[in-house]
Amino acid sequence: MKIIGSLGVLVLLLISQSLHAVCASLVRGQVMLDIQSCSNVVPEQAFASSEPKYNFIRDLPPPQRKAFLDSYRGLSVKAKVARSFAVRSGLSPEQGALSGETIKAFIPPQTLNCGAVHGKRVQAVMDEVCCEGGGDAPCLLGTSYMLKKAAVLGGANSKAGHSDSHLSKNPEYIQAQKLLAQKDYKKGTAILEKLNFNDQLDVQGRFLLSAAYRDMDKCPKAIPLLEMLYQKFEKNDFWTDDEPYIRRANFLYARCLSMQEKSGEAVMILQGFLVEPRKFKKEILESLSHPDFGYIKTSKAYLEYKAAAQRALAERH
Repeated sequence: MKIIGSLGVLVLLLISQSLHAVCASLVRGQVMLDIQSCSNVVPEQAFASSEPKYNFIRDLPPPQRKAFLDSYRGLSVKAKVARSFAVRSGLSPEQGALSGETIKAFIPPQTLNCGAVHGKRVQAVMDEVCCEGGGDAPCLLGTSYMLKKAAVLGGANSKAGHSDSHLSKNPEYIQAQKLLAQKDYKKGTAILEKLNFNDQLDVQGRFLLSAAYRDMDKCPKAIPLLEMLYQKFEKNDFWTDDEPYIRRANFLYARCLSMQEKSGEAVMILQGFLVEPRKFKKEILESLSHPDFGYIKTSKAYLEYKAAAQRALAERH
């Protein structure tokens, strides 16, 4: 067994072990990302600074220094997480970790280049390998996210990767959308009900069917569909492309529950908007004036929510 008597190697090892030991959580699993920007990492330039944190690189024996620098010859990307099956483990366990967030990540040396991934939707296995820095790639690049087995799915901000992407071209689905736009609810819902029975509806389709039911004053039929979409929201089990429909579905869910005079359940949905009042300002404002909440407007639960919502809105001005 060959022993490398390098103080630099020992220091690097101790730093890496120490940082891994204090990780409060780690994210690992499959993600799909829309790549917004990309740059090739040239480690000789990236670590040429005389900053003390790079001293250990200069102390490495030539063979180990080359191996270390080669581990950083990848791509540094900025990307929005379009869909996440990754799990955050540790003190704050979470499914669908980082969904909807814009992150910086490192794609290790492989055949892909910036020209291939920029402006594309990429599928990869995320492996968070450091928390506060350290020496192993990609810790010196200001990120802890490594993207392994990266592959291009299609254009960014598209339906690339969706298992139900074919639905947008389905003639029946297109016809149903036209009928609903013309307020022919009977024929439009009949088509969507058939597709839903065959488990062929996507998030948008389920929302459209639910909204049609509400317009037909049939909220009891909408509630099971809306509950399904709300569960997707809670689990981060949706593409960010579908977030507008998820948000509208959540608000419609609260409205329909209100119309069934289920004040506690309706307010539970509305309270979720108060977690991020800036993001959900539109929904919060509508919740204070929408006629569908007239069914519960005198309930204790709604009055308490209304007061909290007004405070949250006031704090943002």
